[in-house]
Amino acid sequence: MRGLHLLIAILALTVLAAACAEDAADEPEEPEEAAAEEDEDDDHDHDHDEEAAVEELEVLDRDADEEVVAYVHDDHWHGDLPEVEEDDNLSLGARIVDADGEEVELDGDHHGLGVALAEDAEEGVVELDEHGDHVHVIGEAEGTTEIVLQWTHDDHTEYETPPLEVSVAHHDHDDDHDHDHDEEAAVEELEVLDRDEDEEVVAYVHGDHWHGDLPHVHEGDNLSLGARIVDADGEEVELDGDHHGLGVALAEDAEEGVVELDEHGDHVHVIGEAEGTTEIVLQWIHDDHTEYETPPLEVSVEDH
Repeated sequence: MRGLHLLIAILALTVLAAACAEDAADEPEEPEEAAAEEDEDDDHDHDHDEEAAVEELEVLDRDADEEVVAYVHDDHWHGDLPEVEEDDNLSLGARIVDADGEEVELDGDHHGLGVALAEDAEEGVVELDEHGDHVHVIGEAEGTTEIVLQWTHDDHTEYETPPLEVSVAHHDHDDDHDHDHDEEAAVEELEVLDRDEDEEVVAYVHGDHWHGDLPHVHEGDNLSLGARIVDADGEEVELDGDHHGLGVALAEDAEEGVVELDEHGDHVHVIGEAEGTTEIVLQWIHDDHTEYETPPLEVSVEDH
C-alpha cells in the first residue's frame, strides 16, 4: 500500500512539473528583450535620418551675385528670402554640403534642387518652377506662404529643408507704364557671342550694367555678334530671325558716325566707320516688337 501511495505522488509531481513548463513557454517576451528590439528599430530610423542629413545648406540669390540670403540650422532657418512682387520671381540656387562634409555638385542631372509648398502652406500665393540646378519662386498674389527646398538625387529626395517663409507684395499696375513694361519684358540672361570666335561669350548683362567688353573693331571691318537670351520664365529664346530676332541701335546720346549697324535676323554687324568710341544697345525683337533692350554697351573703332 505504501508503494502505491509513493507511485501516485511521483505521478502527481511529474504532471505538475509539465504544467509549469507549459505555462512558462506561453509567457510573453521579457520586457528587456522587447525593449532591446524596439531600441534596435529606433536606431535604424535614426540612422536613416542621419544618412539623409546635410551638414550645410545655404540659399543663394542668383539675382544678387549668388549672395547667401538664408541657411539651415538644425530644424530652423537663419536669414530670410527677399520679398517678391506679383508677376516677378526669385531665382534661387543652393550650396549643399552632405553629412560626410562633401559639397554636392548640383548639375541638374544626378543632383538637383527642388522646391515645393510646405505642408498646410497657403496656396495661390506663389508658383514654383524647377530648373535643375536652381528654382524660381514666382509671385502670384499678395500674401505670405511657406516653401521647402529639396536636394534631389536621381529623382529621389535626399533631404528636405524646414519650411521657409516667402512673402509676395502687391504690384501697383498704375505705376509708370514704362517701368511696368520693363518689368514684364525683363530677361534672366543675355550673353553676347562673338561669331568670329566660335561664338565665344564676350559680355553679358547683369541688372542695369554689363560684365565684359566687345572686341575693338577696325575701320572698314566689322564685328559679327549673336546672342543667347533666356527670358524671365527661364526659357531660352530661339533667335530664328522670324518671330524672334536680334536688333541693334545706337544708345541714346551716343556718338554718331563711329559705327554703322546692320541687322541680320539672328545676328547683327557692327561696322567700323571712323576712329572713336560710341555706345550701342542690343534688342530682343518679337514679331517686330522690342521685348527687351539692353543697357548701353561701349564699342571702340581703331584706325586701320
